[in-house]
Amino acid sequence: MYKKTAAQLRHSVHQSIENYPYNEASSAQATLQASCKNSLNFVQRLDILQTLYVHNGCVNTVNWNASGTHIVSGSDDNHLVITEAKSGRVALKSKTQHKRHIFSARFMPHSNDQAVVSCSGEGLVIHTEFQIPYSSEKCTKTTDYIVGEDSRIVNVFDCHTFGSTFDVLPIPDAPRSFLSCGEDATVRCFDLRQSSSCSKSMCQKHILIMAPCAVTAMDVAPFNHNNVAIGCSDSIIRLYDRRMLANTGSASLSSGSTIPIKAFPIPMEYTRRHYRPTCVKFNVNESELLVSYSMEQIYLFDLKHPGYNDAGLLKSGCYTPKMRREDDPDPQMPRLRFRGDWSDTGPNSQAIAEQGFNRPNVGQARPPLEPGVLSRLSDEIFRMLNSPSRQMRQTSQATESNTDTTLNRNSNSSLPIRAQNTIYGNMINESDVANISVKSGCLEITEDAKDTQNENKDAITAGDGERFPIRNFNYVKMAFSGHRNSRTMVKGACFWGDDFIMSGSDCGHIFVWNRQTGKVVKTLLADNRVVNRVQPHPTLPYLLSSGIDYNVKVWAPIASDPHFDEAETAGLIKSNEIMLVETRDTITVPAQIMIRILASLHQYRRLMHEAGSEARSRQEGLSGNGAESPNSDI
Repeated sequence: MYKKTAAQLRHSVHQSIENYPYNEASSAQATLQASCKNSLNFVQRLDILQTLYVHNGCVNTVNWNASGTHIVSGSDDNHLVITEAKSGRVALKSKTQHKRHIFSARFMPHSNDQAVVSCSGEGLVIHTEFQIPYSSEKCTKTTDYIVGEDSRIVNVFDCHTFGSTFDVLPIPDAPRSFLSCGEDATVRCFDLRQSSSCSKSMCQKHILIMAPCAVTAMDVAPFNHNNVAIGCSDSIIRLYDRRMLANTGSASLSSGSTIPIKAFPIPMEYTRRHYRPTCVKFNVNESELLVSYSMEQIYLFDLKHPGYNDAGLLKSGCYTPKMRREDDPDPQMPRLRFRGDWSDTGPNSQAIAEQGFNRPNVGQARPPLEPGVLSRLSDEIFRMLNSPSRQMRQTSQATESNTDTTLNRNSNSSLPIRAQNTIYGNMINESDVANISVKSGCLEITEDAKDTQNENKDAITAGDGERFPIRNFNYVKMAFSGHRNSRTMVKGACFWGDDFIMSGSDCGHIFVWNRQTGKVVKTLLADNRVVNRVQPHPTLPYLLSSGIDYNVKVWAPIASDPHFDEAETAGLIKSNEIMLVETRDTITVPAQIMIRILASLHQYRRLMHEAGSEARSRQEGLSGNGAESPNSDI
């Protein structure tokens, strides 16, 4: 077991209580609070304190106010709910103008917790200021705490060009300003003193940062609020100083992107795919950055490292899906998953190779397909998609070997080839299919990943003398693995005191790692499907979690004894590792797309059958003509 250092022993809970009377009140209390979170005993005693049933949909965001007395949460039901943390009573509930999932909701600073800013899947950013005090009495019915239109002031900003907005952050020292980041590759800064709303689809006014690609996560430094870290869908983390961002045109790359002060790529020499950051988080003294990647691990970056030149990273091409090393294995055959199928999530999920035919239908609205049916269908579809010409060559060769008469090959194969081009073109070019990766949150499968880029064997030199690909990732202080982050667009991670890291997982558990060793020290079963968010209390050892379940859970060290089952955790980690590999090569598709694919396959087989019948008829006709020709010469 990990042993504490002398400094950590001095700051243990016991020592903090002993020294409490001899220290100043403020520092003594802060020391005691910090020691509670740094206690492994307390971490391993975490258990559910209460469950808040305040939503009618998946809860994608949950946050404390600055004092830790109230909780704000947002859900797929498009409601914001403010709950009193101690009693669990709903203080107020507000129906928003959001039409899709609320991805982020936070209290605005210095607003007496009466203002909340939120963002959602359709790109809206909304500032809501409530004009009524929170209810202090227990509500007898649901409508008692619903806020009416006349009891709130709403500021709507609909100027993100397209796609989702993933996060919204208040600026701590500017109580009327907040940032948002989105799929349109921008970070926008809204100041209510200058603009109360915006609905211009191509608005340039509020753009603070122009990134090369979608900005999927961000954080503002806790002390120097000018420092902003963003995570982009090209797997690169970029850091900016807001004081240097007067406008996007004054400091930008040739592509139009704003130049960061430094950048950190995912610690890989090359990437065969993009790993989308789902969370970036500064530590308390701004010396480290916690980064969680979809389909990958969680990393702790050292911000004292000078970082890399963003232009050099982009120019090198090392962080595009087309690049791969020669020793990389060939990509796996992609598999299909129906949208809405959560059978690979939760504590009872299993890898495809481990699935049995008597698996119970836990937590599913309808019985699942027989295990393996969809995967076998996926194999068949992609096998046909990837090698139609080979199949046609085999068909042509078989036809030629069965006849002594030379036939016009084009006349026999033109119909099937046209049929293939038409059918596969229809399947691949459907607009719905083109948007699959964006809508489902899955990463794209690059078709030309098999093409090895031999010209990139040698390292590439950037303008500043940096060498790419990077082979020494000395800015990575620690990597944390064992969880699974692949199924949802949002997946939070956080610091728990000075000694621990926490994250949700697709297996329905919260994982807790030792910050110094990277070892898992605790797992908590927190959801029947996926844990999306984990949020520590500002001071006390309380934890919020939310996910696919329609509730918010509050955790505290209330168990009588610490508990950690290493054998059970080892099995969970192994299962997550296998399923993470499987998920990397899985595409989520709507049911209607699968219906179209099946219809196209049926049409393809029918045309192939007709073409084969026509070829046989021609062959028989030519054979008959060949037999009669000697008689005609006589």
